[in-house]
Amino acid sequence: MLFLYTLMLINLNKESEPVKSNLVKFAGVIGGGCFLVTIIASLKAFSVSPYVTLQDPGLGLVKNLGKVLFNEFLLPFEISSVLLLSAMVGAVLLATKDSKSAA
Repeated sequence: MLFLYTLMLINLNKESEPVKSNLVKFAGVIGGGCFLVTIIASLKAFSVSPYVTLQDPGLGLVKNLGKVLFNEFLLPFEISSVLLLSAMVGAVLLATKDSKSAA
């Protein structure tokens, strides 16, 4: 959600957007169609069993995820959080207009 709000900060003017050729639009339609066919085929192959038995009753609990995340994977978790924070700050700085260059 944070990256969605970050992307919303970027000011995209329709006047400054380059005009897309018909070839690019056609490639987008072909790519979207291939994605739709893949999704439909994977949904047809997916079967749901009405009875699910878990070997571990604590599987999927937030408490267990927190224990693993903050014990075994604390350093990678913190590094990724700093990386995402710096990427968001960089996107905001790139999105804001510089008042000195406009003058």
